[in-house]
Amino acid sequence: MKKLLFVTMLVVALASLVVAQDSRMPQASLDRETGIISHPHVGQTVPAPGAPKFCKPCLFYAGDFDSNASDANGLANEVDVAVSQAGTYAPFKVPSGATWTVTGLLGTNFMSQATLSPTTSPYEVRKGIKEGSGGKLLCHGTKKNKVTDTGLNDFGFEVFAVAVPVKNCKLTKGTYWQDVVPYCTDTNTCSSFRSFLTNDDGAMAHKVGGTEPANDSFFNSTYFGATWDTTQNQQSSSRFTIGVEGTK
Repeated sequence: MKKLLFVTMLVVALASLVVAQDSRMPQASLDRETGIISHPHVGQTVPAPGAPKFCKPCLFYAGDFDSNASDANGLANEVDVAVSQAGTYAPFKVPSGATWTVTGLLGTNFMSQATLSPTTSPYEVRKGIKEGSGGKLLCHGTKKNKVTDTGLNDFGFEVFAVAVPVKNCKLTKGTYWQDVVPYCTDTNTCSSFRSFLTNDDGAMAHKVGGTEPANDSFFNSTYFGATWDTTQNQQSSSRFTIGVEGTK
């Protein structure tokens, strides 16, 4: 009888462990999601000149993800089957005396697949974000996206640039924050989809325009319980890869 009771308890314990493993909650930071804290360095180690092919005409590009950076990582930037909402907002600056007519926005993301469904992505440009406040929404919309394979990879993910066209968005001198969110909500094709905005700490290859302000990005996610939280509270990354297209 004791032996039977022991076997029954063991089976229950093992079953509980399997359920716990299968039901592990998604993580906001890519290193915690994958369990890869240190990984082989396969990215670029020296700066490369010129704008990337997916930013044209390019007013600002923060620089490529560099897996040789000591804090190479990504932060949740997605709306999908697993995560109902997460956005990583990174800053850029319009210089003094300039007026930018923004015609496109983009971000590079670690994505588990290249195909998004739907094929539209929302975008936002904000001003005055601070801890606990999203500031003022200046430009926003949802447009058909263009997904480009950057040729970079790490953490078992490929890096894709997700870009959208923008209209009626003129910006004068100041600091702004932007986000383009990959959507993948079709349960038939997106059941295991995840997306993380890449950081660009490191060589910043293909950087265009001024250097992105460090430690000034924000994470906003109803799913992860973050309300305009500084990204430093999520991970050590100081900058993230975004781009602004347009004319000046």
